[in-house]
Parts: sequence; structure tokens; C-alpha cells
Amino acid sequence: MIVEFIIYDDALYKSRSMAAEFLIGGLAASGACFFTNPLEVAKTRMQLQGELVARGQHAVHYRNVVHAFYTIGRVDGLLALQKGLVPAIWYQFVMNGVRLGFYQRLYDMGLTKDKNGRVSVVRSVAASAFSGALGAAVASPLYMVS
Repeated sequence: MIVEFIIYDDALYKSRSMAAEFLIGGLAASGACFFTNPLEVAKTRMQLQGELVARGQHAVHYRNVVHAFYTIGRVDGLLALQKGLVPAIWYQFVMNGVRLGFYQRLYDMGLTKDKNGRVSVVRSVAASAFSGALGAAVASPLYMVS
């Protein structure tokens, strides 16, 4: 039964279109963004506290991440922990869709393998770097919005 599943899965995998690869990569990252966005909100607020005041002269609103979660939830409401969620999801969707989808295409084309058909570390790193840079370049305008 396991062998049949692997053969079926391999056939399904090889028939996926380029658009499907981008979509799968983007959706996976978007799901993760929903859970990590509150950390991003707390981090940003902690970084910005006292930004416009001279060093040592500002009030400390958030002592640590847990205190930031508690304070944001108490003062602004629990939904405030998801501020900026929509642009953040779009950013993650585009960046990781391009990054993961393009890397998968390079892998499928055999550009990550050496002449003996084995996966080459150097080629894989180069394909990863190129895919990551392309994803970051395409999605960078969305990062400014989030």
C-alpha cells in the first residue's frame, strides 16, 4: 500500500504546473504568517518605543515580548496583535511563492544536479540564493506596506 501511494504521489507531483508550485509555496507561507504576525507586531512596537525621544529619556512601555503581548492585548484589544496582517500575508505569499516555486522549477529542470545526476551542494546553494533574491526583489514593495 505504501508503494502505491509513493508512485501515485510522484505522478501527481510531476504533473503540477508552475502556477501550482507558486500557489503552494505562497499558501504555506501565508498560513505561517497568521501565527507569526503577533510576534512581528510586538517586535516592532518594542523597537519603536522611545524612538523620538533622547536616549534614556523615554518611558519603557514593554519590558519583554510577553509583557508586550499582555499590554497590547489589554490596552488596544486582542485584535491589535494582528495589525498589518493583510499586507503581511500578501508579502509572504508573493515572496515565498516566487522563492519556492522558482526553486522547484530549477530543481525540476535538473539545474541542482551534477553531471552524474546527484544533487550538487554548490548548485543547490546557487539556485536557492537566486530564487531567494528573486522572491525578495519581487515582493519588496509589499514589505514597505506591511
